[in-house]
Amino acid sequence: MRNASMSLLHYFGQRRGRLALVIAIIVVNAGLLTLGGIGSATALTVIVKRQAGPFFSWVGVTIAADLSYAVLLYFQTVQKTKLTQEIDTLIRADVAQRLGAQDYAGFHHETTATYTSWLTNDISTINEYGIGDLLMIIQQIAEIIFSGTTLFFFHWSLLVTVLVFAAAMVIFPRVFKAWMDRTSLARTKANERLVNVLEDMLNGFDTLFMTNLTKVVAEKIVAASRDVNHHYIAFGRASGAMYASTNGLSFLSQLLLLAQAGWLILRRLTPVGAISGVQYFGGTIFAELSGIAFNWREFRSVGPIMDKLATPGPNQSRDRPLILGRHGPPRCN
Repeated sequence: MRNASMSLLHYFGQRRGRLALVIAIIVVNAGLLTLGGIGSATALTVIVKRQAGPFFSWVGVTIAADLSYAVLLYFQTVQKTKLTQEIDTLIRADVAQRLGAQDYAGFHHETTATYTSWLTNDISTINEYGIGDLLMIIQQIAEIIFSGTTLFFFHWSLLVTVLVFAAAMVIFPRVFKAWMDRTSLARTKANERLVNVLEDMLNGFDTLFMTNLTKVVAEKIVAASRDVNHHYIAFGRASGAMYASTNGLSFLSQLLLLAQAGWLILRRLTPVGAISGVQYFGGTIFAELSGIAFNWREFRSVGPIMDKLATPGPNQSRDRPLILGRHGPPRCN
């Protein structure tokens, strides 16, 4: 299991029922957001024609769509949390099985503090940048598909423009991959060192107290904390550079798309409401595209962590092999 996406996809597969429910809610919510945007754009078109009845009807559609979205968002959050916790339990069970399959020397190759960090800090990182980002990418793809289809019905050339800029936004962030991977792994290693220092200092407090060296506790913890801070900031620089670059390209794309919509309206090739629709759906597409690029790089940065959890220790017992992802505890409720 040498790939983050493959490892996490395996765990998602073990909870495919819950995953299908979460995805269904995500897709329906994306459709409701699109319906709200269509309602707003159509309302603008009919009010320009001074058609009161259709105007208030479309306003009602927009309100209904937005309220439905808010209700489903609650259920989406609850089901996503349940899915995350179930996968956390699966991963912890696999790591525990791996540790149990090692011989004495293999187990003590790492400290208990390091193992604690694997089961806490690393799991939290996987939740945020693995599970959370992958579900966010699914939501972003759904919103892009709905928004792109709507733009096509306004005018086909709008969708062509979107596809051109979309290609640029997908390709450009690849330059940040190595930087993100390197800083992500360094950050998790720093977390391990911090947990080791915390355990050493707290377990050795009695000895330090008897030798009047308790001030060493604060010194060591502060030094380890600064080490963690340094690596979190390094990862923040990498992710921030990619985020700023992709968003800058997104803003430029939206402005050019808005100018194109204005030209089409002046040529009477699309309704007046398209100016609102293009702003909404174009903004959605480019924002989600930049988000996908950012979230995908973050998701891929989990790879080294999954590799570390899946790779057997140097002294693991050969007669008790373990393949991470083949073990599963009872389903969480």
